[in-house]
Amino acid sequence: MPLTFLYLLYTYFFISFSISFFISNSNILLFFLYSTFPLFCFLLFLSSLSSSFFLVLINCYLLKKSSLHAFQLLFQNQINISLSPFLTFPFSCPTPHTHPHTHPILPFYLFTFLPSFQASSLLQYSTHISTMPSKIDESYAEIDNPNSWFTDISAIAPGVKHLTESFFTKQKTHDVQFRLNQLRNLYFAVSDNVDAICEALYKDFDRIPSETQNLEIAVGLNELVHTMASLHEWVKPEKVTDLPLALKSNPIYIERIPLGVVLIISPFNYPFLLSFSALVGALAGGNAVVLKQSELTPNFSKLFTEILTKALDKDIFFAVNGAIPETTAVLEQKFDKIMYTGNGTVGRIVAKKAAETLTPVILELGGKSPAFILDDVQDKDIEVVARRIAWGRFTNAGQTCVAVDYVLVPAKLHKKFTTALKKILNEEFYPGLSKEDPNFTHIIHDRAFTNLSKIIETSQGDIIVGGKSDAESRFIPPTVIDNVKWSDSTMQQEIFGPVLPIIEYESLSTAITEVVRQHDTPLAQYIFTGGSSSQKYNKQLKQIVQSLRSGGIIINDVLMHVALVNAPFGGIGESGYGAYHGKFSFRHFTHERTTMEQKLWNDFMVNARYPPHSNAKDKLIKTSQEGYNGKVWFGRTGNVAVSGPSALFSAWNGAAGVFSLIYEFATKSF
Repeated sequence: MPLTFLYLLYTYFFISFSISFFISNSNILLFFLYSTFPLFCFLLFLSSLSSSFFLVLINCYLLKKSSLHAFQLLFQNQINISLSPFLTFPFSCPTPHTHPHTHPILPFYLFTFLPSFQASSLLQYSTHISTMPSKIDESYAEIDNPNSWFTDISAIAPGVKHLTESFFTKQKTHDVQFRLNQLRNLYFAVSDNVDAICEALYKDFDRIPSETQNLEIAVGLNELVHTMASLHEWVKPEKVTDLPLALKSNPIYIERIPLGVVLIISPFNYPFLLSFSALVGALAGGNAVVLKQSELTPNFSKLFTEILTKALDKDIFFAVNGAIPETTAVLEQKFDKIMYTGNGTVGRIVAKKAAETLTPVILELGGKSPAFILDDVQDKDIEVVARRIAWGRFTNAGQTCVAVDYVLVPAKLHKKFTTALKKILNEEFYPGLSKEDPNFTHIIHDRAFTNLSKIIETSQGDIIVGGKSDAESRFIPPTVIDNVKWSDSTMQQEIFGPVLPIIEYESLSTAITEVVRQHDTPLAQYIFTGGSSSQKYNKQLKQIVQSLRSGGIIINDVLMHVALVNAPFGGIGESGYGAYHGKFSFRHFTHERTTMEQKLWNDFMVNARYPPHSNAKDKLIKTSQEGYNGKVWFGRTGNVAVSGPSALFSAWNGAAGVFSLIYEFATKSF
C-alpha cells in the first residue's frame, strides 16, 4: 500500500509539472522530473514484484497448480514487465538543455498505461496456467501416463446433455450468420496451427509434413471455404414443383433444418481431414457436435481437441477422447445422427447401438479396392500407370481407405508392368529407403505392424520389392508381391498397409466375376485403359463398371475423388452407406422438411374432402389429384418413352385437366 501511494503521488506531481512545463516552458521543472525518474523506476519495480508475487500465490491457490514451471513462467514474465521502464529508457537523465519536446511525454505515456498492461498480462498468464498442457513438446509415448488426456467417463453424459439442452433452449445454430462465424473461427484456428498439426502427426506415426499438408489440411480448408461460400444458397428453401391442380396456388417448399446433436467418430489414418470434413458439414447444417477422435494418434488428438475447443462455442462443441470405455460411454447417449469412419467390425457395433434409439448413421468403411489394367494400355503408358498405382498404394504407407489394395493385370502386360513398378519404387519414389528416411510414413501401432508382417510372411506370392521391416520403429517399406492367387494371405481382407499384391488374368470376364465373388462393393475401384475413358465407347470399361458396384470410380487415376469438395464420397454395401463432402455433407446433416402454407378463408374449396362422402365429391377429388387429365402416354405393351411425355401431350392434357376441375367444381353441389 505505501508503494502504491508513492506511485499515485508521483503520477500526480508528474502530470501537474508536465502541464506547468508546457505552459511555462520551465527547464527547472523538467530537470526535477528526470532527476527523480530513476528513483521512481526503482520504487515501481519493487511494487510490481510484490504485486506479482501476491497474484502468483493467489492464482496457484485458486487453480490448484503446484507446477514449478508454471510458477517460474509467470514470475519471470512479471519481472520482465516490471523491468520494462528500464529496458525502454536509458538510465542517463537528460540535461536541462535537452530539447523540450523530445522526452517529457514518453515517461508520461509509459507510466499511464503500464498498470493496465501489467494487469492484462497477469490475467493472460493466469489463464495460461489453467490451460497449459503437460509436456506439450514430448511425444505421448514418452509420458508416464499417456492416457491422462482421456475424457473422464463421468463427464461424457453431462457434456452431451449440455449440448442437447443448449440446442433446444438457446437455438444458436439456427442462425446462418452464427454458423458462418463458427466456420470462420475454424478456418483461422487451423491456419494458425498448421505446423503444430504436422508436428503432432509426425510424432504419432512419422508422417512427413508434406503428406499432412497436401492430403489433409489443404483439402480440408478448401472444402471449408467452399462450404462458407455456398451456405447461403444451400439453406434457401427449395420450391416444390409438379403439384396437383388443387395445390398449385399454395406455397409449398422444402426447408433443410438442423438435426440436433450429432456424434462424429473419426479414425487414425487421416485424423485431421476425416474429423474436419465431417465437422464442417455438421456445423454448416446447424448441428451441435460431439467429436470422438482416435486414441491411436494421441499427439494429434490432444492438440486438435485444444484447437477446436478454443475456436468453437462451448454450446455447440464437445470433444470426447479415449479408447473403448470412453467410446462405449458416448454411444450410450442419445444422438440425432452418428457418423463413423473406420472398419466394418466396429461399424456394425455402432450401427447396432444406434438402432436401439432409431438413430440414423453414416458409415464410411473400407474394403479391397482393385485396380484393373486393361489390355489396351500401350507400352508407352505402362510407366505412367505404374507410377499412379504406386502412389495410390504407398501414400501414407498404404493406410488409406481408398488405397489401391491389389492390381489385376493382363498376362501380356504383366512383365512390363512389374518392371516399371520396380523401377519407380526403387529409383524414383524411394531410392535407398530406410527406417530413418522421413519421406515414408510408419505403421500406426504394434498390432497393425504384426498383422501386416504376418500377411507378408505367409504369402505364397513372390516378393519383388521390399519385404524387410523393423519392428521397433514399426517400419515396413513398400512391398510388392507378384503372382498372387485369390487364396493368398494378401487377398483375405483389406490390407491397410504398404503391401501391393499383383494378380495376373487371362480373361477380363473371369477376373470381374472373381472380384465380385470375393470382394464386392469396395469403397473405390480404379480402371486404367488406353482406349476411351467413356463407358459409351469402351466396352471393357463398361463391363467392369456395370458388373462391380463401388463407392467411387476413377478412370486412369487414383485417390483424387476424395479431394472433390462438392461430390458425394461414400460407400455401398460392405464399404458403408451415406455420403458427405460439400453440399452432400450439408444434406446428410440436415432434415429435408416439406412445408405447405394454407389459407383459412378457402375452406369452401376443400369442402369435398369432408364427410359425408358422395360420388360427386369423389370425382372432384380424383380430378384435382390427377395429372394430364387422367391420361397416360404409354400403352400396355412396347417400350415406354425414356424421355417421358411429349411437350404437346403435357400441354394439351394439362389444360384439359384444369377445365375439367373447374367444370366439376362449378356444376356439382357439395
